[in-house]
Amino acid sequence: MSRVNSPVGVKPWEANGDLATRGNDWMLDRPIETADHAEVASIAQKAWERQRVGLMERSPFLAKRMSDAGIDLSRLDLRNLHNAPFCSKTDLRDAQESHPPFGDHLAVSAEDIKLVYQTSGTSGKPCLLALTKRDMETWWSIGTRTYRAAGILPHNTVLVSFGAGPFVAGHTHGSIDRNGAGRVPVPPGDTERVVAAAEAGLFDTMLGTPSFALHLASTFASRGIEPRDLGITHVITGGEPGGGLPAVRTRIEEAFGCDVTEAMGLGDVSPSLFGECMAKGGMHFCGQGLVWPELIDLDKGSPIEIEAGAVGELVYTALEREAMPLVRFRSGDIVEIQGTTCECGRTGFRMRCVARVDDMIIVRGVNVYPSAVVDIVAEFKPHVTGRARLVVTGESVAIDPPVLVEVEVPSGNSPPEAVAEAIAKTIRERLIFRARVVFITDGDFGDAGYKTKLLIRK
Repeated sequence: MSRVNSPVGVKPWEANGDLATRGNDWMLDRPIETADHAEVASIAQKAWERQRVGLMERSPFLAKRMSDAGIDLSRLDLRNLHNAPFCSKTDLRDAQESHPPFGDHLAVSAEDIKLVYQTSGTSGKPCLLALTKRDMETWWSIGTRTYRAAGILPHNTVLVSFGAGPFVAGHTHGSIDRNGAGRVPVPPGDTERVVAAAEAGLFDTMLGTPSFALHLASTFASRGIEPRDLGITHVITGGEPGGGLPAVRTRIEEAFGCDVTEAMGLGDVSPSLFGECMAKGGMHFCGQGLVWPELIDLDKGSPIEIEAGAVGELVYTALEREAMPLVRFRSGDIVEIQGTTCECGRTGFRMRCVARVDDMIIVRGVNVYPSAVVDIVAEFKPHVTGRARLVVTGESVAIDPPVLVEVEVPSGNSPPEAVAEAIAKTIRERLIFRARVVFITDGDFGDAGYKTKLLIRK
């Protein structure tokens, strides 16, 4: 397979010569991706006016929730959407358990359903996600914007380590295809196939979790393979926080001699929704006109202005959704807004995902995000691989110190106790809580294929 690598460190909008003349625009939908906030809001309002027509009649789930709150969706503008009640994953799960198989929020007939995804069911019975043909196309539209923003151009060939089903991450494959890029699919966590494909020079871009990228770097090193010689110029991380953490990003970039950017989505809303451009200043929101985002205060649930420095939980309303419409869906993603402009020209706000709401713990009054611990651990390479997790007992959010931190180390590597002490000391100094650090070899730490749980409760 012949392919042309994108030069490492080159921003597409600054490129000249061969890269700039291939017709590989770094934006797919320029009119809306460069529109100002007022114009995007106007487009979103028109989409919402179409979406809300008959929504109460088609969705018994929404009809009851809105009626109980005294809300008439047919009269509710986007600027007043904050008056509507929230919807959570638990609400959707309960609806499906009460009205199987799809729940009473299904707003189309069974024959209109053309694709069904399932959740992993790690917290109980798997939930179903039904899509119409139009829903599928909407997801692909957002996905193509997302991965073009993240740096995938038609001349690239992408190894995709997200499985094609039954989970929503499989929708990523169609987004890569519609971007015009080549695609090399492998099963999640299939290290041997990835190594073989890399050595054969089948791809220049890799899409996977940061955990898997770190795992591959360690695997190559243990086999005496120099990752920098494989022609991998770009790694796009997703599926879990980490790719945007400075130490983790640096570890991957140095190992492969590549650029690292991030992408992120949410199964119930869109599997691909945010993509980080080569400016590496946070992930751009790529759902303009199709999804309406809000930022809310973690404690009060009140709206927060989306502006640089703001921290809160993202909430979404689907503006183009037929099968399972969503209004004010709480994502559980805690983000920090990095800005609302960018040198690439996109005006979609930029953000970093700080943590999941259900991963945050409180240690003696201090909010602790597992991703921040991972960022510290990654600084201690090559003693460690960069993967780490917090282990706590019980379901309480409030945890007494010391907190157990399990850190992965390469097989055959036994770091001195002083390294564990140094990691614990750095955690105490920066994150203001006491930790007990233990080392676990990569063979015992667990699968790095899709998602690494950053917080484990026992």
